[in-house]
Amino acid sequence: MKTPRRFLTASVTVLTLFAALACVPFALQAQNNNLADFFDQKKAAATEAGVKTEINVSLLPQDAKAGDTVTLSIAVILPEGAYTYSTNPTFGGATRFKIEDAKGLTAIDQHFNADHPPKTVFEPLFMKEVEKYSKHVIWSRRYKVNQDVTSPSQVIINGEMDYQVCNADRCVALQHPFSAMLTGKQKTAPLSLTVVPERRSKPDPVELSFALTPASSNPEKLVQLKITMKLDKSFHTFALDQDKTQAGLPTHIELFKLEGLKPVSKQFSVNPEPTQETHGEYDQRTHYDEVTWTRDFERLPDAKAIGVEGKLKYQICNEGSCRPPLPVEFQLGSLTNAQPVAMSSLEELKSSDSDDDLIIASTGDNQSLASYLFFAFLGGLILNVMPCVLPVVAIKVMSFVQQAGESRTRIFALNIFYSLGVLTVFLGLASLAVFAGLGWGGLFQSTKFNIIMACIVYAMGLSMLGVFEIPVPGMVGSAASGQQKEGLTGAFLTGILATLLATPCSGPFLGPVLAWSVMQTPGITYLVWLVMGLGMASPYIIFSVFPKAINYLPKPGMWMVRFKEFSGIVLMGAVIFIISFLDESLTIPVLIMLLGITTGLWMIGSLYTHNSSIQKKMTVRVAALALTAGIGLFGYSMSQKSTNDLPWVPFNVAELKKLRTENKTVLIDFSAEWCLTCKTNEKFALNTPETLEMIKKHNVVPMYADYTDYSPTIKEWLDKFQSVSIPLTVIFPANRPNEPIIIRDLYTQSTLLNALQEAVDAPPAEKSAKREMVSTTAH
Repeated sequence: MKTPRRFLTASVTVLTLFAALACVPFALQAQNNNLADFFDQKKAAATEAGVKTEINVSLLPQDAKAGDTVTLSIAVILPEGAYTYSTNPTFGGATRFKIEDAKGLTAIDQHFNADHPPKTVFEPLFMKEVEKYSKHVIWSRRYKVNQDVTSPSQVIINGEMDYQVCNADRCVALQHPFSAMLTGKQKTAPLSLTVVPERRSKPDPVELSFALTPASSNPEKLVQLKITMKLDKSFHTFALDQDKTQAGLPTHIELFKLEGLKPVSKQFSVNPEPTQETHGEYDQRTHYDEVTWTRDFERLPDAKAIGVEGKLKYQICNEGSCRPPLPVEFQLGSLTNAQPVAMSSLEELKSSDSDDDLIIASTGDNQSLASYLFFAFLGGLILNVMPCVLPVVAIKVMSFVQQAGESRTRIFALNIFYSLGVLTVFLGLASLAVFAGLGWGGLFQSTKFNIIMACIVYAMGLSMLGVFEIPVPGMVGSAASGQQKEGLTGAFLTGILATLLATPCSGPFLGPVLAWSVMQTPGITYLVWLVMGLGMASPYIIFSVFPKAINYLPKPGMWMVRFKEFSGIVLMGAVIFIISFLDESLTIPVLIMLLGITTGLWMIGSLYTHNSSIQKKMTVRVAALALTAGIGLFGYSMSQKSTNDLPWVPFNVAELKKLRTENKTVLIDFSAEWCLTCKTNEKFALNTPETLEMIKKHNVVPMYADYTDYSPTIKEWLDKFQSVSIPLTVIFPANRPNEPIIIRDLYTQSTLLNALQEAVDAPPAEKSAKREMVSTTAH
């Protein structure tokens, strides 16, 4: 049997791409003179990933002389939600310090020491406990100035810090070269200063004053840092505790260094207090005209001078627009011997979360490259039997049986293309690890990727359970049923799918190997991941080299049908596993999407046969696609969180009575989490911009009566309105509190808005029969 020309062309194309990818690590490794550019790119990737750090390096005291002790401090300030690792050498991704040159200094401490213990947590990815720092950490090491030093300029230290910064999405490996020296000079600044910040050489409508003054409460021992902002009349700024989600960024004050001072208060106080304002649907805390932030510090007993270095970042707005946030750095007093501060409060620094847990010993760092490659290959091989991959491997087992008796050339091509699919994904993941800091399993941290994979695996499961046949040669139905021969494209795609499913699994040996690989040069990283891919593809490469081994597999028969059906059940379990990664609020929307897929694929598999006319096939397919798309879009719409939720308050009989006596219009939504019609009403009628606007305009109080778990009180009120089911919406007009407007079952937004308008326009209560408005119901 001859291999078709198009398959030969595809083979050449894929092999060419594979060769090009394989050359990437060697090209990168050859560019040793451009390593600085490479790490600049890494830092840029870190910034884009939201893991940018701030690092302050100091060598203090600056006026040290021969025989004195100096401290090299490296303060790392991490963004919100980010973390870095400790210097524990038993972990491959640990922070490392390399001192390249230390002129005029002799080390006193053997290692760098952190200012507080790390938090020890079990990391499933590495299958071991790791030590993490969040928010901030200061590493320091003491040195003694050599006796032969006659001038401060003779003391200089150069080094490099290798570290990782991670957040919920990714980890980025970075390097930070540092240098520090003694100047022997007093670094001082005035104790007060006034500045007018500028944007593009134009002054901001703001004047800032910074001052260190004796505190009025105890001027002998306490010092007060006072920051005053004066704004033009048309502008305002935001409070320190402004909610970022309310269309305004909070003012942020951060201290970098302190000399001779210790914080007394944990936070800045403010005068005057911010104004609470409502602009449309946003609640904001703002300052106008002039505002002053103050914080008290205690003078240290042995302090020769005092000083502070920090930064104020603010945003200003007027009625027409808002300007981007602007940082303004400031220095006050002496900073010669200022100590780094990782946060705006030293007390917070000392009270950081920490656990003194047992450190698990490991000899990983003493292993050679060859040993890491061996364990990478072994770890890749074991991936074939991990729960994430096993269902797809079942597909290949059935395809092996199908291949029995075929030509050696075809068996070789099929297995090579499957292996190329595996290696393509591994090289792609290596590229993500090198250039984007996205580690093993990082794809499954993406909600969109999880939803797409759940849909694909679910469709494969339906095919294995006999709902329909995937018409692509080599895919699930074809490989199992024997109706079609496996194609090169199918083999390649199956290899890709199997590897993608493997990414949330981390079998034995992989954790330490992967952590070590991302800390190496790009060439080594690519090599390790390529070998891991070869390990996963090795069984299929063996079958391609020794095709007669297929003859030892069982012959085709009814067992294949049963095995196919069982594999479909396993794939459904894999869908549950993938959905478990998602936020709970997405579970129902995704299940609705899967219901749409089930409906469409059932129509394709059951409503026509192979002998049906083309017209009938196309009609069913178009109808199936439309129905699947409609149900899927409905599920997607449910997954979108509304930004127009009404300001719901929990249903309370006493509160309802109070509101009615105060002549407040009250809207009560009787609902439950298990009520789909209720959620439809909330999505399309209640939690909408139009309803929210009317609620705010007329001061209507929305109450939420949650009937998810049985409530005797809510049942009693449902009985009052003669309702045996939900949803039920009741509106008590302010002027007719005893004549509620009732809307039952499914309704439209216009129905609700008309009822609300009737309630707020209602005349004073009259002795008339209670009126009830009932919408058209849909059962």
